[in-house]
Amino acid sequence: MPLSASRIHRIALAFALGGGVLALSGCAMLRDAPEETGAVSPSTSTTPASAGAATPSAAAGQAGGSLFYMESITGGAVGNRIFGTGELRDITTGDTEGLVQVTDFRFRRPVAVAARDHDLYVVDADREEVLVYDRFSARVQSVLQLRGLVAGDVADIYVGPDRSIYLADTLGSRVLQFNRNGKLVRTYEDRLNLARPVAVSVDENTGDVYVADGVLDHVVVFNRAGKLWRALGSRGEGDGEFLNITSMARGPDGVYVVARLGHRGQVLADNGAHAYNLEANAIVFPNSVAVDVTNHVYVTDFFDNAIKVFKQGKLVATVGGTGSGPGRFKGISDVWLESGFLYVADSLNGRVQVFRLTAAGQ
Repeated sequence: MPLSASRIHRIALAFALGGGVLALSGCAMLRDAPEETGAVSPSTSTTPASAGAATPSAAAGQAGGSLFYMESITGGAVGNRIFGTGELRDITTGDTEGLVQVTDFRFRRPVAVAARDHDLYVVDADREEVLVYDRFSARVQSVLQLRGLVAGDVADIYVGPDRSIYLADTLGSRVLQFNRNGKLVRTYEDRLNLARPVAVSVDENTGDVYVADGVLDHVVVFNRAGKLWRALGSRGEGDGEFLNITSMARGPDGVYVVARLGHRGQVLADNGAHAYNLEANAIVFPNSVAVDVTNHVYVTDFFDNAIKVFKQGKLVATVGGTGSGPGRFKGISDVWLESGFLYVADSLNGRVQVFRLTAAGQ
């Protein structure tokens, strides 16, 4: 499939997680910035998490790290990009010989993201494909055609170290596992206990597959052979209970679950016991979550197009807001942390925004 690339300019947009303090510095422009114009002011990119925020140096020390806006990825390239776009050239490249066509390409509606090393996996719901974007070469290839494979939009994607791809097929009531070449190798389903999978995560030590259910409001766990063997949480309004789960991730304290109603953010220990809640009233409509190794929790809020950052359950920063500029979002649908980068599926802007975590925040 002929594709091409557009990577938006790089601006160092930083916030100190402890107090939501913004630092802004200019960087060199990258190629192609057709829609991103102007600098981003502190008032429109990052807001303090609470009144009386600490000074930048103190806040950074308390939080243990900062987050820097890096780039917006709106598409990629197929073929050898140095030969231009929109034309046929008689060339020889490392992977093909003869006529190579390079044409313009853009993501349409990225709804789920995952990453491994320099490869970014994007589920594009409008194109009905899983695409892999190489951040080194700015090239894209299609690894999965979703038409006929899933019943509706894919709710979540997980990519393992071996590049196995797990897709939450929400309307199909199952999770599909593919190998790195796009061949279906296993289906995780249970008619009694899995109705509407909205998120999937894998324990890379045991091979257990964790699946959050947005109807039955629990997290079910399958072993590597595809057999269901336990469930965490239940439906209700108390601790360890959920109403309309929207996403789930795994992190240092166990399983992090966000829901539309009731306690909107909770953490369960690995044994299923309730550990703690995320700060009440900090999120209106959470729809995705990611956790780093220092236990910073990044929750996207569909209500205000912002990323809410928590530490030990307390809100420490709010990033973003509605818009199309750097660090602004329209319809955040997924987040993923990998190798010190936070990838954000900015669905209605047709792009994936990339943020860099400092070493202390990785």
